[in-house]
Amino acid sequence: MPRASLTRAEATERAVLLDVRSYRISLDLSHMEEPTFRSRSRIRFTCHSPGASSWVDALPRRVRSVLLNGRPLDHEGAGRIRLSGLAAENELVVDGDYDYSTCGEGLHRFVDPEDRQVYLYSHLQPGHAPAVFACFDQPDLKAPFELDVRAPADWGVLSNAPLASPPSPGHGGWVDVRRFASTRPISTYLVAVAAGPWASWTADQGGPVPLGVHARRSLAKHVDAAALLDQLRAGIEFFSGAFATPYPFGKLDLCFAPEFNFGAMENAGCVIAAETFVFDRTVTRHAHRRRAEMIFHELSHQWFGDLVTFRWWDDLWLNEAFATWAGIHAVTRLTDHTDAWADFTAGKKARAYALDQSPSTHPVVADVPDLGAAGSAFDALTYHKGASVLRQLVARLGLDRFLAGMRHYFADHAFGVAGRAEMIAALQEAGDRDLTAWADAWLYTAGLTDIRADFSLDEDGRFTRFDLLHAPAGSLRPHRLAVGVYAEDRHGDLTRVARHEVDVEGPRTRVNALTGTRCGPLVLPNDDDLTYCRILLDDRSAEEIVRRVGRLRDPMARSLCWTAAWEMVRHRELPPRRFLTMVIGGAAAETQIGVVQRLFGQAATVLASYTDQDWARAHGWPALADLLLELATSRDAGPDHRLVAARAAADAVLTTTQCARLRDWTHGAAPIAMDDDLRWRLARALVAHGESPEEIAHGLIGVRERRVERLRASAPTAAAKEWAWRTILDSTSTAQVRALASGFVHPGQHDVLAPYAARYVQDVPPLVTDAGDAEPARTIAIRMFPAWSVSPRTLTEVDRLLDGGPPVLPRLIGPARAELTLAVDLTALDRAG
Repeated sequence: MPRASLTRAEATERAVLLDVRSYRISLDLSHMEEPTFRSRSRIRFTCHSPGASSWVDALPRRVRSVLLNGRPLDHEGAGRIRLSGLAAENELVVDGDYDYSTCGEGLHRFVDPEDRQVYLYSHLQPGHAPAVFACFDQPDLKAPFELDVRAPADWGVLSNAPLASPPSPGHGGWVDVRRFASTRPISTYLVAVAAGPWASWTADQGGPVPLGVHARRSLAKHVDAAALLDQLRAGIEFFSGAFATPYPFGKLDLCFAPEFNFGAMENAGCVIAAETFVFDRTVTRHAHRRRAEMIFHELSHQWFGDLVTFRWWDDLWLNEAFATWAGIHAVTRLTDHTDAWADFTAGKKARAYALDQSPSTHPVVADVPDLGAAGSAFDALTYHKGASVLRQLVARLGLDRFLAGMRHYFADHAFGVAGRAEMIAALQEAGDRDLTAWADAWLYTAGLTDIRADFSLDEDGRFTRFDLLHAPAGSLRPHRLAVGVYAEDRHGDLTRVARHEVDVEGPRTRVNALTGTRCGPLVLPNDDDLTYCRILLDDRSAEEIVRRVGRLRDPMARSLCWTAAWEMVRHRELPPRRFLTMVIGGAAAETQIGVVQRLFGQAATVLASYTDQDWARAHGWPALADLLLELATSRDAGPDHRLVAARAAADAVLTTTQCARLRDWTHGAAPIAMDDDLRWRLARALVAHGESPEEIAHGLIGVRERRVERLRASAPTAAAKEWAWRTILDSTSTAQVRALASGFVHPGQHDVLAPYAARYVQDVPPLVTDAGDAEPARTIAIRMFPAWSVSPRTLTEVDRLLDGGPPVLPRLIGPARAELTLAVDLTALDRAG
């Protein structure tokens, strides 16, 4: 049922009119064979203007009854039930049947292909709560929730609060009713239900908060529950101390859910996370770091977002920027991943740089005029630029003062709502400085500022003058940053010999502390990555990192240099082929495995999109694949490097000889331990290069429907692509769309994919027109964008589509369109040069 999109103005008006006292939600999940479930909401609320009208949000398939203060009401559709003649004190009861979801929104239903067990879980952010129960669905109308759930007796049922009493037998004895205790006031989007025959591990001893970890039974043997429970306990203790506020909810469950659309969701007391964090395959140290970061990110949300909640979605950055910063901060303090910020620099922050330089850029505080636009606010600027801005603020205030401000914020607004004004006020008080100009420059202006060193040297190589030049993006921003100077040591490595912190306030800042000191082959503005800016290296430093980035000993310095080089490619300052040379020469020396993964991905982008395809096929891909195969088989490389190289080789364009080596791996000659995941990756590589998907799949263990579909979509034939395309367009499962999309596109199949640029323009707009920003149409629009067709003609067709297509489309594919424009320009330069 289509829903009228709630506007910011409507939400403000309703929040002024109403106070919600409590929710009592009853869900009947016992009829698993049916496509719907029954949901009954009892809402108690007050009205400040008796006699006024308002509405409640609800998206049932069928309404059984609506009673307002005992008086029946009609359901008008469009996701709203009109409430007229409100009293000062009101009770609303809405009873209806709601659809299960297969797209990861609302109440998602999943049937495990391995044992046919059914699992259900909710995902309600943003705006999906009315697909599960009637409610006033806006973040600033918080209230306590009580839930009771009818479900099979052998299921585990999780929600935000502990059980209020042991389960009571329901009808027939094979179902139970679970009644959960009342929560503290929370927003509707934070309500959680997860039901199914979970494998569960608990720990209610040794700490003040009962803990639980849950996953599908078929994944139980892969869950390292003890380590996960230890991280949950450590995170709660760490944040309780850092924020001087006890953990705000009665328990904490971490539930790994199948086909989850995001990394995780911070539901109060019941975090739901993607199953990709259950390691049923060989993983790298980087994967463990990412999981720890996810756990601490969601834990910090229990305070920032759940305890104190933003008023409206334009302050989503408050939640996500803070949780991103806090998650990485906790990783550096609680694990041995002390270089986590360096990994962030080369990865997530680099993605924010790309988006911030595209037509889709926006300030950290995004404009979200209505709920329909809220989904687009979940992007790299909200999360990663926002976290970088907070890191800059920590550098400016100092960590102790920053945390002191946050403690005041939590104490003053616990279980309520607050926005950026309240947060800035708390930080101003703690830091004893006015942050008005800082907030204006960093939160309300878009774009990426450039900072470069401008200096002179005497005949002995000493600085006679050193300035930092600040090129604004819209307006000058204040930066607290460090300048590092690196020189060669006696082992031939580049090490830092000087570092100086400085406040950059205007277009030119003199750094007198460096005058008279000796320059080295590398001068690094923004050393230690304290601020958010694009580093423009001087010519000598740029040449040094292209030749010898692997000789830099400091992980953060290397991350900054890799990022600077990638930005040079994207700004047409470094030929893409030279970046490929830099990767081939320096990747093996990179110690951060997450950075290595990204370098191989960037090298693949250079070959698939930034260079002439004839050259790439004849020279570029063979050179990269040779590196990958050599690294995968090198006894000098660590197991993480070998695994990452083998996976990257499986995604590369290969020669006949290189394909033969991968085929040998599948027949027992693999240089590393072969697990189910790697076997399927290699199978996909062989199918993409022409082998039969049926023959390759025969005998593979762990056959799963999505893997088989991906394999079939990978075949380089017109029939395979047509089948995949039609299946994607008809799918109602986001997980299926993702699997097929990942098989559909391969960098060695540009010819067979060529017709689908026009097909995209023809077939995708109707899907988006009907579904807007909802899944899976959103995923189809983004994942199937014809990035493989790097040509001015494709760009013209896309622009024509954006001019006359659905209004939501520019938000969805604007970044991809900007990337295609860049690829067209760089490819033309490569051919000419």
